[in-house]
Amino acid sequence: MQIHVSFDYELFFGRASGTAEKCILEPSQRLMDIATKHKVPFIFFVDAGYLHRLTHYAHVPAYKADYERIATQLRRLVAGGHEIALHIHPHWEDSVVEDGQWRVDTTRYKLADFREEEVLSIVSKYHQAIKDITGKPCLSYRAGGWCIQPFGPIKKALLQNGIHTDSTVYYHGYHASAAHAYDFRNAPDLAEWPFEDDPCVVQKTGSFREIPVTPDTIPPMFYWKLYLNMRSNPAVYRPVGDGSWLVDRKRIYKHFYTSTDHFACCDGFFASRLKPVLKRTEKEGKARMMILSHPKSMAPYSFCALDEFITFAKARGHSFHTITP
Repeated sequence: MQIHVSFDYELFFGRASGTAEKCILEPSQRLMDIATKHKVPFIFFVDAGYLHRLTHYAHVPAYKADYERIATQLRRLVAGGHEIALHIHPHWEDSVVEDGQWRVDTTRYKLADFREEEVLSIVSKYHQAIKDITGKPCLSYRAGGWCIQPFGPIKKALLQNGIHTDSTVYYHGYHASAAHAYDFRNAPDLAEWPFEDDPCVVQKTGSFREIPVTPDTIPPMFYWKLYLNMRSNPAVYRPVGDGSWLVDRKRIYKHFYTSTDHFACCDGFFASRLKPVLKRTEKEGKARMMILSHPKSMAPYSFCALDEFITFAKARGHSFHTITP
């Protein structure tokens, strides 16, 4: 089986965005160290809107320094054999710096909140922001907040940017809130598939391929354990990022009394589920396992768990890959 370990390389979008140092640079360096130790590649879906917005504030020394340090790290990631892919959170169009802090405006959090011509402009200029740093085009895409629907306007923009691979969908995924909106409940339970106008519909002659995130059904007991671990040993289980999530509290409370359609993930205590998910994916005979995580949400526990998981998976005969060469 091919295993893909991917990270959405970004700040937080809640009350506090956090810093580039704690949310991106430091945890990504630790991930690079793990990858180097095991000689495996990772995939970094880079929030290109953040890069583009940093260039707008290049006249401010602190933001110029953040941009330069991130650019240096991205070039090191490329040199280390990792894949840099396009990740778009379009709310950066409306987010500004006030009193030395990012004021993140998520009123328009998904590309569907913009006109078709705006979507094309956003995708193209954000993609260019990455190419300006790495010198290479991105070949894979992941929608910010999983918000890839409706796909029509995004399709045109991706085609014009030469991107034909997506990794956004996860089986039975669904969310409807003021910011987030996606519905993957009709997606197939496959390791990959071709599609054209809807990433949840298989179309053999489609221009795109979907490499979905591997699903995971999480029981309520997991969230009670997560809560207790966070309270009893925060130094081990608390994420290293210094910002706050965009929270849907009604959805969070539901996790404590009903099973949740989630995905393979090594954020925080979720990393404890990597081995069971791998075993289940083996039994299902899948050709791929896609893990979705975030540098900002890694905890001391999850760095160790990821390290152990790579050893475990290799011992079972599996290999680690980027999505595209």
